[in-house]
Amino acid sequence: MAQRRDYNMIIKKDGKFYVGYCLEIPQARGQGNTKAEAIKDTKDAIKLCLSYLEDKKRKSSNLVTVSV
Repeated sequence: MAQRRDYNMIIKKDGKFYVGYCLEIPQARGQGNTKAEAIKDTKDAIKLCLSYLEDKKRKSSNLVTVSV
């Protein structure tokens, strides 16, 4: 099982909707009619981004890992 990690989100009211994005993964964005819906949608976007990155990592023969 993959290790769980906490991610930070910014959720804002934008007109009639709430929009959210993840600070650690800016491509992970979501929206909803309520704050709870925006949080769930953004969480789903985070999972999708992480899945994509894991798949890309498995397929890449040029992967280099560094510590900063």
